[in-house]
Amino acid sequence: MKLIVNGTEIPEEAVTREVERLRHGYEEYVRANGGEPDEAQLRDWAVEGLVENEVVRQEARATQPIPSEARIRQELTQYADAYSSYPETERIPRAREGLQVRRYLKEIRKGVTAPDEAAAKAYFDAHAELFTVSEGLRLEHVCRFVDLVSRPSIFMSLLQLKSDVEAGRVDWRDEALPLYSETYARDGGAFAVVTRGELPEAIERDLFALQPGQWSEVVDFGEGMLHLFKVTERLPSRALSFEEVRETVIRSLHQAAAEEAAYARIDELKTKAAIVREA
Repeated sequence: MKLIVNGTEIPEEAVTREVERLRHGYEEYVRANGGEPDEAQLRDWAVEGLVENEVVRQEARATQPIPSEARIRQELTQYADAYSSYPETERIPRAREGLQVRRYLKEIRKGVTAPDEAAAKAYFDAHAELFTVSEGLRLEHVCRFVDLVSRPSIFMSLLQLKSDVEAGRVDWRDEALPLYSETYARDGGAFAVVTRGELPEAIERDLFALQPGQWSEVVDFGEGMLHLFKVTERLPSRALSFEEVRETVIRSLHQAAAEEAAYARIDELKTKAAIVREA
């Protein structure tokens, strides 16, 4: 296939690379929405993305100042991995162009005014179901670091600790937390509040079956640590007030509007572009 945008040809190998880059996300998206992946559709998505990237690059080169050599060197140093796949002779032009594109898109977004409080409140009122906090648990924990060798013995020691605190032989606050937990100096025995949907299904099921004052079985998140949890409080699901989420709503609406403005500008550029697609 021949793909030409305003006289610039996009080679077939670029299309092939873009197809493979998009494949995993495309297939997940299509299946999540009840469809089956289609190779022709995937290719269309890849081509459309390349066309959009090309018209933006061309417009940025034509409208944005050329970055200084120092700024280009900084870009290449800061994002070395992103440019490592290009031949050395292409890295400076790619960095220069990348900086121009970012500046161009930033200018578009800067032109979008943030919504006022009334608009944010109207959105909040219309989408109240989005602003809730799921049921949660406030937890304390004993945490032990493990490796393949130490894991079995530490696992058993935590089981024994659970038995001891449940029987009253070891005090949880005064002994178990400060003497047994390797993260106590950092967290004082407190674990982050967890809400439904944050944890692996089996772990979540077991923890949410507990009542305040009960201890979990030994929990392994597969991160080189074992935990023994105590539930200190169950937190019911609740609706958030507008005051709690005002800034988040304003920021999210502003970002969405800025993205829409960028997409609209890209559509304008595509409409004006001379695009040749030949099989």
